[in-house]
Amino acid sequence: MLRPDARIAQTNGLATASLVLGVLSLVLFFTFVIILAIVFGAIGVSRANQGAPNRSMAVAGLVLGIAGIVVGIFFVASITTSVRQVDGHFGRSIQVCMNDRSC
Repeated sequence: MLRPDARIAQTNGLATASLVLGVLSLVLFFTFVIILAIVFGAIGVSRANQGAPNRSMAVAGLVLGIAGIVVGIFFVASITTSVRQVDGHFGRSIQVCMNDRSC
């Protein structure tokens, strides 16, 4: 039982959630995970500015969420570029083979 003069420790669960989702965003590239990491990080920083703990965790989650966007864009761009290069070469090979009966 709590004493009347006992203080209840404040928590900042959104800061922890933001950090976890930020790390996942770097690995999974899921859009909703990235968005949640950024939103939870922003709310966590806001709560930390009002006196809640774990400001650094909220900032780290926010930064990792933004980094997840950058890594995701780079990943999609590289896959798209490589597929186009392979498709162009492979497409020409198929056309040559379709025109030549000996292929």
